[in-house]
Amino acid sequence: MLSPSAIPEKSGEEMRVVVLIDNTPNPYSDLQTEHGLSIYFEVDNRKWLMDVGASGKFAENAERLGVDIAGIDFLILSHAHRDHSGGLGNFIKQNNKAKIFISSHIAGNFYYSTRRGLKRDISPDYSIVENNPERFVLVDTDIRLSESVILHCNIPVLFDMPKANRTLLVNDSSDDFSHEMALCINTPKGHIVISACTHMGILNTLSACGNKDICSFIGGTHLIDSNTDNLYETDEQLIEIAHKIKSLYPQMKLITGHCTGANAQKILSETLEDKFISFYSGFLFKKGCYFQ
Repeated sequence: MLSPSAIPEKSGEEMRVVVLIDNTPNPYSDLQTEHGLSIYFEVDNRKWLMDVGASGKFAENAERLGVDIAGIDFLILSHAHRDHSGGLGNFIKQNNKAKIFISSHIAGNFYYSTRRGLKRDISPDYSIVENNPERFVLVDTDIRLSESVILHCNIPVLFDMPKANRTLLVNDSSDDFSHEMALCINTPKGHIVISACTHMGILNTLSACGNKDICSFIGGTHLIDSNTDNLYETDEQLIEIAHKIKSLYPQMKLITGHCTGANAQKILSETLEDKFISFYSGFLFKKGCYFQ
């Protein structure tokens, strides 16, 4: 690892990014899907993974997509929820070399969802961390992981956080998501931000990157659709978020899925137009910021 820096150095190579698992089925193949997320990418002559989905399905898809799990150099666990960490045991079995970055705020805590009126335990299996201490790096501050990649652990709260967070607890209290992390990657065409659920809010997460030269955001937004039991962002509030993104980051493509609801995707796409892309299991991004 390199010393921390506010802005990563610019990578001279174009990135390859593959969504290994997502909620949405691939329209062109029968790849696995689940309520979870795992994003693979290559930069700085290294292979990276953010999150491992809810089970081992990410690895099954990886094999079919030509991604070698054993060859991954770094794994980042974006936050404490099981739909992003459930495949960790499978990863450890297949990969014996990657350093695994996890927030130091997770240890000793339990995480719950109360959506749909039920309190469900969504905690990670922390025994895997305790039984393999040499594999894990516990972090609580921003750190540069390579020449062009910075891991952001302290995301500022400058804008409202997603309303759906209110159904999520740490122990018996509201979760402040101090355990959530995101990546900022410098490329020849600008910065790429890779997040996961973005519980801190997309505008807050983008601001953590420290500059306006962001060409792509890849990840969920936790802008979950309202229902009869839970009222989250209104259509007007979603439009306002989209306009702020468009104003603050006019060149940025919003590439999203997972916990971004169908109605939220519709509204965001109507405002952002060709700057909006929905992903799914097996979605491939190439060519710097202009992914195909």
